[in-house]
Amino acid sequence: MKDSSLPFGLYRHYKGAYYKVTDIATHSETEEKLVVYQALYGAKGIWVRPLSMFTERVESAGEQVSRFAYIDPQTEVLEHAMLNVKQGQQLAFEQAFKRAESIISSMSGYISHSLSKCIEANNKYLLLVSWQTIEDHEVGFRQSSDYKLWKELLHHFYEPFPAVEHFTELC
Repeated sequence: MKDSSLPFGLYRHYKGAYYKVTDIATHSETEEKLVVYQALYGAKGIWVRPLSMFTERVESAGEQVSRFAYIDPQTEVLEHAMLNVKQGQQLAFEQAFKRAESIISSMSGYISHSLSKCIEANNKYLLLVSWQTIEDHEVGFRQSSDYKLWKELLHHFYEPFPAVEHFTELC
């Protein structure tokens, strides 16, 4: 049951982590509204919190801020890259990507990422990265000193070099 007072989607916790609100539940005994949300980092755990607590303001650095701030989906950008890894290099690529994950996840504007392996072609991978804005990817990440290490770890695995495209959610 969707509660119209709280949009579903992406939220930033006042301490910096990102979460996705997926539902509003009702406590079976008290009928209190509970927000169901998923962390977009680490083990990506699923959590619940009373709606009143989720939407409250808290003190941070001497000022009142929202505990969770909604991120308008029109500003969130999904980076898409189809990665064709040279045959025989899949395991080495996967190991290098494990090292490279910490680089991208530490960037300003980074929200989350996933790397999926194709079932039909064992050397094809799909990389999806969520950014707050396209500038966070194109400028903040690609023009950072950390991008050089990302390139050194990963770019030599690709044949051909992937095209990167950006998408925004419509619904």
